[in-house]
Amino acid sequence: MIIDRIEEQKRYYPLHKEMEQAFAFISEALDLEPGRYDLDNGLYATISEGMTRPKETINFEAHRKYIDLQYVITGGERIAWANINELNRVGEEPERDNYYFEGPSTSFTVRPGSFYIMFPGDAHKTSCHKEFPKYYKKVVIKLPLL
Repeated sequence: MIIDRIEEQKRYYPLHKEMEQAFAFISEALDLEPGRYDLDNGLYATISEGMTRPKETINFEAHRKYIDLQYVITGGERIAWANINELNRVGEEPERDNYYFEGPSTSFTVRPGSFYIMFPGDAHKTSCHKEFPKYYKKVVIKLPLL
């Protein structure tokens, strides 16, 4: 997992041949409506908005076929992270590339202007809160594994 400010994006371009394209979409996504957006070379993005939820009410998810690049546009969220090897698998939807886990985690607050990258070993709970629900708008870009 990587968490950083958008101003530092260039240091992560070497991680994936389409990482620069993914970050370029973020700058276009700020005023777009929620929904799915198909990009070039197998990438796609989802813009969502809503209210955060208690992290205890959801399971971790992880993916095998994609890297997640997530950027908070407005509001904020709390994310929980753990390595999948430290968790118990509780379900899967392989056709949607979703694998579900439960167990202990580390949590972070992510504010507008910050992004995080989740790799296949990174289980995550996103759009969560610690004390009370908050509004958020974010973009999630799926980068296919090479």
